[in-house]
Amino acid sequence: MNHRTNPPALRRKLLSHAVLLALYASPAVVYAQTGATDLGTVQAGAQAAGGTRATKTSQERKISKKQVFESGASTTVLDRQQIQAAGAFGGAGQALQMAPGVAVSGYGSTGSTKNQISVNGIKQGWGGFSGSQIDNGSISITFDGVPMANASTGLWQSNLVPQLGMIQGIGVTYGPGEPADRWFNNVGGQIAFVPVQPSDKFGGSAGVSFGSDSARNLDFVLNTGKHDGWATVIAGGTGSSDSYRTASDGFDSHGSNEAFYLKTRKQFQNGNFSLGLYNSRSTAFRPFAVPTQTIPGLTLDGTANTPLYSQQASGFYSTIPGSVWNKNDTNEMRIVYGKLNVGLDDNTRLHNLMWYELEKRIHDHYNNYGLTSPGNLYEHNNPRTSSYGDKLWVDVALPHNLVSVGGFVLKSTYNTRNAFFNPADLVGTSTTIYGSQTTPNAKYRSDYFDQTDVALFAQDKISPTTRLDVTPGIRLIQFDTVYSPSGASDFPVSYLYAPGNNQAKLPGSTASHHKIEPSISANYRALPWLAAFGNYSVAYKEPQVGGGGGLFQSTAPIYNLEKSTDYNLGIKIHVRRAEYLHDFLMSVSYYHLHFQNQYIPLSDANGNYIGDANGDSTYHGVNLSLSDEVAYNLNVFANLNFEKASFDSYVTGGTSYNGLPVSNVPDKTFTVGANYKLYGGGVLWVPGVNYQYTGAQYMWSDQSNSPTNQKAPAYGLWNLTLDGTVPMHDGTIKDLKFHLGVLNATDKQYNNSEFVSYSGDWLGGNTTGTYVLGMPGAPRTFYAGVSADF
Repeated sequence: MNHRTNPPALRRKLLSHAVLLALYASPAVVYAQTGATDLGTVQAGAQAAGGTRATKTSQERKISKKQVFESGASTTVLDRQQIQAAGAFGGAGQALQMAPGVAVSGYGSTGSTKNQISVNGIKQGWGGFSGSQIDNGSISITFDGVPMANASTGLWQSNLVPQLGMIQGIGVTYGPGEPADRWFNNVGGQIAFVPVQPSDKFGGSAGVSFGSDSARNLDFVLNTGKHDGWATVIAGGTGSSDSYRTASDGFDSHGSNEAFYLKTRKQFQNGNFSLGLYNSRSTAFRPFAVPTQTIPGLTLDGTANTPLYSQQASGFYSTIPGSVWNKNDTNEMRIVYGKLNVGLDDNTRLHNLMWYELEKRIHDHYNNYGLTSPGNLYEHNNPRTSSYGDKLWVDVALPHNLVSVGGFVLKSTYNTRNAFFNPADLVGTSTTIYGSQTTPNAKYRSDYFDQTDVALFAQDKISPTTRLDVTPGIRLIQFDTVYSPSGASDFPVSYLYAPGNNQAKLPGSTASHHKIEPSISANYRALPWLAAFGNYSVAYKEPQVGGGGGLFQSTAPIYNLEKSTDYNLGIKIHVRRAEYLHDFLMSVSYYHLHFQNQYIPLSDANGNYIGDANGDSTYHGVNLSLSDEVAYNLNVFANLNFEKASFDSYVTGGTSYNGLPVSNVPDKTFTVGANYKLYGGGVLWVPGVNYQYTGAQYMWSDQSNSPTNQKAPAYGLWNLTLDGTVPMHDGTIKDLKFHLGVLNATDKQYNNSEFVSYSGDWLGGNTTGTYVLGMPGAPRTFYAGVSADF
């Protein structure tokens, strides 16, 4: 019997459905042309099809090469070429691993699945099985300038940006960044997704792709052009795929995703006004971690004398049968926002951003490993977060200064609802009521965290000469949390008959914190093409809340805000035109980040809260990134990172693990790639190759709930692409394009993450001792697609 437990369908917008239905009737995937690009300009393919614009948005300026070169911040930019290297079915996680200092791990290779993303060792998102949550939720995420992360947990999931055809560039900031750009969790950095923008001329692009594991994807971009000062862009896409993991019962661990984006802008004499909508939904079954070595007694279904489960015994990509264990993760986000930019006079410009955001998660979990039908046979986890806010600021241009003053107010409500149950068992002391999603008979929770974040900032970009910019800044923050346990009212029957199963152990409470965050950055352009830069900043964030225990729920909310103290020093080189350097940009920097007051909630494999840990850690290393169009037809890019991260202190259960390395931080990463344009047979051919290397990283132990000195091995992957463009000289279609790709071309077997487990943790019952569980990365995969520009 296959226990594939599909979650209830989430309602979707009729507009999104109509657009996607129309696309299925006339399929075509969006790709942009390769080559060195200035991401401050709307580029070829989906973007160029819509024409040009006279001005750039503030988000586009932040990821332009000129802005990166002249900034005192440590930043890097992923352009369309690097984003496209993620493949036809990759999402945010796959694209981000092209950036220096960024490592990605997860259980899939498409935009439908979740990943944990590490930026200079600091984590964001969750895509594995280990119980550690060290420094997670400490990277800010924005879409067109709107914050996407949960204000209570700091967390964001990569499958909320599953479709890359609508993304024209990604900016990565290392460290907190300037005060005017920060939100509520920038302690380790920021990732800024910049979607395609409205353009002056009508145009667009659409396409379809197919690949290994029954993968398919289609997406589109449509620009209306400017009409009476209004210009609108509409983009969307949908994709699906089975997993490359194999189960003995044929369970395919299917995943799918869809995203829709609309933005309209009105240009007027002294500014512009725009409205935007973004909606995404991704769902995928999560295969189980697999033992890296064969362990006697550790079997596929958890019972004795049945086939063994390991990468040697059952296959490198094997997973537990879906009829025994399966988990479907669904993430959905909807953002509605408005922006106003208006010149008040020749020297003063006012900006306003207002937004509303709704995030929903549904995790449906079936766990009968061992075939004992446990009390928590099913899990239905359906938390949701709604938030809204307003950010207002002014820029005042003076002869040698650019002063920015403003602030934001954000309010959010996070409901942690979760229910574990077995429909064959009674609810507590009841003699007639059985377990269900609404009457759980195992543990449950439904608590509300109301978060109010207020920040005021001021920064002054001082330019005493045309070559030197110094930007001191300050930010005042006020974070207020109101905790309301509501398990008794949201699960009244369960609370009546089984009050002890409620994971909220403490009464309602509040917490309030305020801090001052100083910063300074500088950029000195010794030569028109050479700049030295440096920055120093302090930033704070709320610790994580909302799981099965921890702060407020089972630990009294007496805590300090988590704190980072960060500095970066480096040089940048930007050569626009030389013999072999055409828009060449290189950045080399040393970074040092001290992360203090870390609160680390610990949980076991069944989601039970088992205690807290406290830590202090230091991350330091070197980042290098470069891109160049060496010749008119040869483009290259490279990214490199060396890092060491260790705990100055780590204490849990009275035991100290001081000095141990921070888990899941590669000691080095690098990516190098190139593509070459040549014309023949009426086709512009662009073959490409890139190599991605992820160094060894230390594992986490679920047994000791601590970091270890055990290492997961390094791995490297070769990826090959071939794009072709056929110009169409007549008719509506301007170009026809085709795309071929091979990811992991050498079919290397590797685990993208590993951790130490033990008997009775995730697996076991018939075993003793500890063992290593791994998440296999994707084998060799193929894709092919066609698209059209019009």
